[in-house]
Amino acid sequence: MKRRLFLTGSAGAALGLVGCGGGGSGIADAAALGTTGTESATLAGAAGAAESIGEPSTAQRAPAQTTQPETQQVQPESAPAQPSTGGRKLTDVPLEFNVIYLFNAQNGGTNRGDGSWTWPFGHDVTPAQIQAVRQRGQKVILTVGGAGLGFSYTNRTQSTNCVNSIKSIIAGMGGVDGVDFNNYEAGIGVSATEMIWIARQLIATYGPDFAITTPAQPNSPEDLALCKAMSDAGVLTYAAPQFYDWSGFNAPGFISNRIKDWVRALGESKVAIGFSANYSNGPSMNDCIREWNASVSNHPNLRGAFCWSAQTNLSGGNAWGRTMKSLL
Repeated sequence: MKRRLFLTGSAGAALGLVGCGGGGSGIADAAALGTTGTESATLAGAAGAAESIGEPSTAQRAPAQTTQPETQQVQPESAPAQPSTGGRKLTDVPLEFNVIYLFNAQNGGTNRGDGSWTWPFGHDVTPAQIQAVRQRGQKVILTVGGAGLGFSYTNRTQSTNCVNSIKSIIAGMGGVDGVDFNNYEAGIGVSATEMIWIARQLIATYGPDFAITTPAQPNSPEDLALCKAMSDAGVLTYAAPQFYDWSGFNAPGFISNRIKDWVRALGESKVAIGFSANYSNGPSMNDCIREWNASVSNHPNLRGAFCWSAQTNLSGGNAWGRTMKSLL
């Protein structure tokens, strides 16, 4: 789970399609490129992740509704993925995708270091590329952490180090449109109080349209509780549960039924769906179409969807991107 990759020298990218009501700057429509592979991309309709957060949801977290025992659904985390970008560049992300996740800011490994992050992929994903895709209308979001790179923030000193290091990375990139928190891997636990404080510092620095997103584990009550706490605090733009790297996600109705739990907790406009594109260990194109149609039928204001990954989407000729975009 949570192996979001991006397009860069050795990185990956996530591509996404997002649609929701209202205005905004379009961050909800996302694609992602990084340095350890290609993550998913998000396809959006009218609005984006950078639009105003709005009123937090007051819905209570509902019990998980599944077709199998919950203990069979929480999958072990995989080792950090380091796929090649196959010579792809950030600017290769198709324009169907309007948000690009840069994967990924790193530390020395799960719960190592002082809470700071580094961006070791500046030669692969250059500031010039980042600003080029932003100038053509695509939003760029920096992903922090990933499989094997978690960090459980428990005190204000660690959280301050996190904020300062992220600001330094963003300055070196010439600016981005948001941060995607993927630091709570493998059930390591994280303080909602500290994550809310971190998010507030970033929003205070970059403005209310700065996106705060997260690629949660869809079967994890802990992940859902954290996202709800951040949403209730007014600092979560959207959560995008990732439905790949487990064969159980391919079962008809599994994704659309699980999305109901996330919508009850966060509200439709704060939930996107993480699919896969031309990826061997994730939902097929037909699975994605079926589950998206069922989900949006129940929840017409869903934020949108992303695919894992930019590289695999491109290797499939962007068939996923074109097809899913047409559905939004």
